[in-house]
Amino acid sequence: MILRTIYVCGLFLITVALQAQEILTLEQAVGLGLDHNFSIKIAQNDEEISKNNNQAGNAGMLPTLDVEASKTYERENVDLDILGSDGIFNVSSDWAQSDRLSAAARLNWTIFDGLGMFMALERLQAANQWGEINTKQAVQNATAEIIIAYYQIVLEQDKLGVLNANLEVSQQREDFAKNRYEVGKGSKLDYLSAQVDLNSDRSGLIQQKELVENAKVDLNILLGRSVDALFEVDGIIELQEGLDYQQLEQQLSSSNPEILKALQDHNVAYYSFREQQASRYPSLSLDASYGYNQLDNEAGQLRSSTSDGVAYGLTARWNLFNGFNTKRQIQNAKIAHKSTLMALDEIKLQLAGRLRKTFNNYRNNLQLVRLEDENLEVAQENEEIAIARFQLGASDALALREAQRNLVDAFSRLLDAKFSTKLAQIELQRLTGNLIKSQP
Repeated sequence: MILRTIYVCGLFLITVALQAQEILTLEQAVGLGLDHNFSIKIAQNDEEISKNNNQAGNAGMLPTLDVEASKTYERENVDLDILGSDGIFNVSSDWAQSDRLSAAARLNWTIFDGLGMFMALERLQAANQWGEINTKQAVQNATAEIIIAYYQIVLEQDKLGVLNANLEVSQQREDFAKNRYEVGKGSKLDYLSAQVDLNSDRSGLIQQKELVENAKVDLNILLGRSVDALFEVDGIIELQEGLDYQQLEQQLSSSNPEILKALQDHNVAYYSFREQQASRYPSLSLDASYGYNQLDNEAGQLRSSTSDGVAYGLTARWNLFNGFNTKRQIQNAKIAHKSTLMALDEIKLQLAGRLRKTFNNYRNNLQLVRLEDENLEVAQENEEIAIARFQLGASDALALREAQRNLVDAFSRLLDAKFSTKLAQIELQRLTGNLIKSQP
């Protein structure tokens, strides 16, 4: 109840001043950001490339068909002695023309290569899945950045409300000290001291407004729109309590994008290794072709000819020795496969450590929220008592000022603890791949 009272007092003027501005909800902010985020667009382009590469033809499973045609012209001097039935006769021509037309279609289809083509297709499918996971990770990372930036504005605006409420108290104190001084019941020193404290609070308010404005600029950048776009956030920092560490551990292993990408890297390396192993086996390919040739010659014994026909057959190849290159490539692929397994174990260990530390941060900040909530009630009551005593003349301005500072500090610590808890909660959801599911 006390929190609501201070919120209303502190944020009333801000709400009135910003009524004409756009009200940007968290759902709208995330939607805008995901539509314009450059990292997501780049990841989507990479995913599209991997999807295009995931084709049977790219794995070498489909035949290739080549078509070619040529037309050649020749000009040459001809001087031939040709033996005929009537003896030898001479054929002579200057710059005799000959034209040649040829066309061919060739089909080649590898029907067996030691199962290498099947391993290549599996590798392409694993690479495609890696691209899909990478896009989801980019979406989650962008979502986390937008949510954090949004709640940063909420935090700074809540602190602005606290400083506004505190400024009202300082203004009342200054008015009271002024009235007492004018009627001769108070000293000018108390009046001047109240003015100094009031101006100090105004200075802090100006600085806090700057933090709010800069936080909005940061969010506008993430949303891919003008940094001068005016808006007001609509939300409070709500916390999710009761997150279970054992459940988070299970979700980390099964849903974390970094782990899933490392698994696909491991799969890609495995299928690459199997591809290299397939090169030890013979290959069998089907060959077929069709050819057409036409010749026109002005000089010579053969003046014209035309031919066409088909050819087909099987070709078997088996490399028996290539300087141990096949053995070397297989060994390198096997080592690369082992390295991806080590990388996967390292990523799992690092993420487990991050999960543990983030969960500790989340749990401890929840305790701080409860503690600071209690401190805030005490500070609020202390300030109310200090104000009443000051107005009755039973207490001096220093005691009131100290009570004001204690209340502002208590409220700031509570807001910071809430924000830190929210950050830890967002990070836990991002690590376990649940951020998109649990957030708008």
